[in-house]
Amino acid sequence: MMKDGPAGLVRFAAKAGLCSICLFTQSPTAADGSNMFPVVEAKDKAAFRALLADHDVTVLNAEYFPIMADADVSSYLPAIGLAGELGAKRIVTHVQDSDPIRAEDQLDSLCRLAADHGLDVGLEFTGFAKGCNNIDKAVSLVGKLQQPNLNIAVDALHLFRTGGSLQKLAAVDPALIGYAQICDGPDFRISDDYVEEAMNRMIPGAGVFPLREFLALLSAEVDLDIEVPQFSGGAAFDPEQWALYAIAASRSLFE
Repeated sequence: MMKDGPAGLVRFAAKAGLCSICLFTQSPTAADGSNMFPVVEAKDKAAFRALLADHDVTVLNAEYFPIMADADVSSYLPAIGLAGELGAKRIVTHVQDSDPIRAEDQLDSLCRLAADHGLDVGLEFTGFAKGCNNIDKAVSLVGKLQQPNLNIAVDALHLFRTGGSLQKLAAVDPALIGYAQICDGPDFRISDDYVEEAMNRMIPGAGVFPLREFLALLSAEVDLDIEVPQFSGGAAFDPEQWALYAIAASRSLFE
């Protein structure tokens, strides 16, 4: 995480020549109830909007809006509204609820709430989101709901860990994919127990994922996000240097 939280991320992005960032208007919580990630708070809205404008940086994705068995998406309304006021393009969701009828109803409601604030909804499948844990389920959900602001997020790590492949990605209508996240990995094992790896990812080009081929399957309209967190870096870890390394490695994929 960047020094000075979300504000520091905006300044870093501008310095690094990036046009957009992803941030949290609400965060998943740790066991002690604290936020796992820095959030932009409503009280800082005006100052943060000015900071974005001053640095010519926009908000691509805002998190964290999961579909849960024990929560109604209406409780997310303040954070959804804040994301809209910050000019975010979309909010991101993961379907944790394994009850398909309830999950579909809640996802439909989330899409409607987001639309009221001019936001798309990015549906990210992961091996540990039981209600949508592979690309086939994501395609099915989007097809069932037919919400115009709902699209699929394809994260390279989640694609390969959940049994996906370039062939499966190629079979998906490109118009259904709203954004993609890139990182690398050491192998193609299939697993639903890779949270530690998801929180400590490899830089693009450092592993075996076919990222150039992955990117070639995406339409030109798909937004790209570099997703390489490092939670186990230790006291000597420099997040800015790590991010610069990741940016350079990612740009090399297009050369």
